[in-house]
Amino acid sequence: MRINGKNKLLVLGMLLMLLASYKFAIHNTLEARSESLRLELRQNQVGNIPKTIAALRQKEVHYDSVLKKMDVGDTSVQNHLLRVINQKAKMHTVKVMDFNRPHIGTDGENEIYTYSFNIEGAYTDLLKVVHSIERKGNFGEIVHLVFEKKRDYRTDRSSLEATVFVQQVK
Repeated sequence: MRINGKNKLLVLGMLLMLLASYKFAIHNTLEARSESLRLELRQNQVGNIPKTIAALRQKEVHYDSVLKKMDVGDTSVQNHLLRVINQKAKMHTVKVMDFNRPHIGTDGENEIYTYSFNIEGAYTDLLKVVHSIERKGNFGEIVHLVFEKKRDYRTDRSSLEATVFVQQVK
């Protein structure tokens, strides 16, 4: 065989050895390295579980305190709204004259509940009740408020009545 043929066999042999070494050594090493990185990542995730649980417990305590502050119980929104109105009415010497069933409408995918009620009393007391309803709890927003002076001709007395519409989007 000539030198040219021997060189070709030598190059071909080196290529075969390179392919064989990749197949049996380098490929297995790269797979073991990727498996090692994946397991290390999983170990870090498992190691962070106690910290994650502690953070979630703190969030739960925080959200429970927020709900307690808002005084939201397990009752329906309508019952809760009526209870809060009655509490504030007693506190500010206001009378609840009328509390109607909610009007339910739709706006696309959302349902809109509109609660209406009438209260009677002094102007500042009515404002205090309306303000506390708007700020306390998750009732929605006050979309309409009308004050009306009514006169009872039998007793010859005047009274101030407020009609309030509270709208909640669900």
